[in-house]
Parts: sequence; structure tokens; C-alpha cells
Amino acid sequence: MLKGLLKTIGKIYFGHKIVLWMILAVLPVGVSVFMLEMFSSQIVQHIPIGIVKQDNSQLADRLEMALQSSPVLDVKLLCHDMSECEHAVIRGDLQTFIVFPNELERRALRLEAPVIPVYSSGQNYLTNMFATKEIRAVLTDVGSELFTASFEDPIKTEIHSVGNIEGNYQGFLALGLVSAMFHLAAMLVAVYIASFPLRDKRVREFYQYAERSWVTLGVASFVPAVIILWLEYMGCYAYTHRMLMPMGFEEFVMVSVAQLLMVICCVGAGMVFVGVTGVMRIATGVSGVIGGPAFAFAGQTFPVMAMPFAVRCFAFVLPLTHVLRVQSMMLLGDVGMAASWEVIKLMAGMALFWTLFGCLTMVLRWQYRLKHDSQMPVVVEEDGEITVDALFKSVLEKIRRRKND
Repeated sequence: MLKGLLKTIGKIYFGHKIVLWMILAVLPVGVSVFMLEMFSSQIVQHIPIGIVKQDNSQLADRLEMALQSSPVLDVKLLCHDMSECEHAVIRGDLQTFIVFPNELERRALRLEAPVIPVYSSGQNYLTNMFATKEIRAVLTDVGSELFTASFEDPIKTEIHSVGNIEGNYQGFLALGLVSAMFHLAAMLVAVYIASFPLRDKRVREFYQYAERSWVTLGVASFVPAVIILWLEYMGCYAYTHRMLMPMGFEEFVMVSVAQLLMVICCVGAGMVFVGVTGVMRIATGVSGVIGGPAFAFAGQTFPVMAMPFAVRCFAFVLPLTHVLRVQSMMLLGDVGMAASWEVIKLMAGMALFWTLFGCLTMVLRWQYRLKHDSQMPVVVEEDGEITVDALFKSVLEKIRRRKND
């Protein structure tokens, strides 16, 4: 009994089951390590910020040096004016930027508490909390050395929002959750459709229906699913968007294109999972492990630029990351249009890659199954179909009749 048990375990778990170990160990451990590296740090580090120096004084230089020495903040850009930093926030290059106003040092010398404006992205509230808290701490620390200890607020800060001013964070978060839902659903639907001809040895039947054309079979299988998911996605997005500012036509077109490309990417990825594994259960598990936690890495709850390098690479591969960028930039109006086109081009390249790769793997898988499954043909007629069992029974019936005759 023990020998049979060990032999069965070896056959199941060590009989060239690379995909099984990917699902069993590599994928869950890898995703867990990514999340651990991203969230386990005691403080959020290297949040990119910008500085606009309208006052070129010693106090402004001193504040700049203090901000650069903070491990939480990373001064990425010294802007010539506010518009340059605003566009950097819109593109996602900066999380926050600070303005050192005119007469900053003169106000301090007159013992007037200078007010320093801080402009943060209106869509990443969690990161804004860490950034603004650290900025206030740094500015207050420098100000305490300039004024007496009895001065309660030596340097004041004003917090402003860049983008999404007329909306609310709950609505913005709902848009991201809707996208994450369709990101996973598109993979699962593709897995189900791609594996459907593989079940019950029906590849031959579907191949006959498609007039022995793999192109016809592929188009008939996946194009309707892409169109249906896209229309559903647009409808849910428009319904959720009512919590924010009214959506313009250009914004609707741009976001719709990004959503279509995301659906195509996810459908192509689902095809690849089935083409590689050949089993629906395993391909479904791969889709769930990859698509399930995608929202945590997409940059809406935690900025991508503050993630470790390995996590940033994983986030870059996810189509959800890029469609959320387009949605965020479109909430800013016309100013985000130019930057969003670059993301659209990137998503178009990703969609083309996953579609071609998925078609290749599926054709190879279908051809393999067509070759190695039952060699007895399935006859397809106009009124219906004759299964293998029915055909076999009819042959036996003819043999009995001949013997009786």
C-alpha cells in the first residue's frame, strides 16, 4: 500500500508537471513576496516630488537640501514654473510638488510664518498622506531652527489637489475596481472559451463546423467575447462615472479605446494559459493568481514609482496598470490627452503581442488534440451531428444485420 501511495504521489507531482508546480509554488509565493516587499517597509520611501523655486534665497536652498535628505521623499524635478510640475503629476512622474513662493526668506526675517503651497495628485490619497506628512515634518524642522521655540507654527503649508478636484476619491476608487473586475473576467472567459473545444474531444467537431479553417474557428470563438466584454465594460464605467464630473466625448473615446485594448490583452493572455497548459482547471488557476491581486499592483492604491524594481516590472506587464493610467489622466480633462496617447500606443503593442502569441499557442494545442484524440471521425450533417458513440453503434447494427441475413 505504501509503495502504491508513493508511486502515485510521484506520478502526480513529479511526472513532468511543471505547470502544476507553477500553480502550486511559484505563482503564489512570487506574488506574496512582491506584496511583502511593497507593503512591509516601515515607511514608504522614494516618493517622487518636484520643487518650484520662485524665491532663490538661502532659506529656499536650505529647505531644498532638507527635502533631498529625507528617505521618504525623492526630489525628481526642479521645475521652472508650476505648469511643468503639474504636467509631471498628470503624467504620473511626480506625486507631489512644492512651491517656494516669492519673498519666502524676507517673511521669515520679519518673523512672519511663510506659507508654502504643496500640490498633490488628487487620486492617490494614501500616498499623499505619507508625502504631505513628511513634507510638513521637514519644513517644520527647518523652521524650528530659524524661530524661537515658542513659535508654534514656524513654516505653514497649504495642501492643494491637482486633478479630480470636482469628484471624490470613492468614485475614483470604484472606477479602478470596475476595471480590475473586467481585467480578471476577460482572462477567465478566454480560458473557458479556449478550452471548450478541448473538452470531450470536440476539436474535430468544431473544426468541421469552421469548414476546416483555424482562422474561422478562432474568430468565431473569441471576437464575440471581446465585443460583449467591451460593451459591458463601457456601460459599467459610464454608470460608475456618474459619481464624478461629467464625462466629455473625447474622454469617453479615449477611455473606451484603452478598455478595448485591455480586454484584448486579457483575452490573449487567457488563450496563452490554455495553449500552454491544455487544461481548463490549471489555466483558470493561473488567471486567478495573476489577475486576482492585480489591483494591488496597478498603482491606484500604491504608486508604481515607489515600488521595488521587481514589483514595478510585474506592474508594467499588467494591462490593468495602463488602463488605470488612462482613466486617471482623462479625469483631468484636455491636459491629460497627449500623455494618454503614449499609453494607448503601448497598450496597442501589448494587445498585438498577446493576441498573436495566444493564437499561436491555441492553434498548436488544437492541432495536437486533433491529431492525438480519437481517430474515429465525427460526421456533421445539416440536420445535426452524429457522435462517435452513435456512429459506432450504427456500424455494429449493420454487422448484426449482415450476419442475420
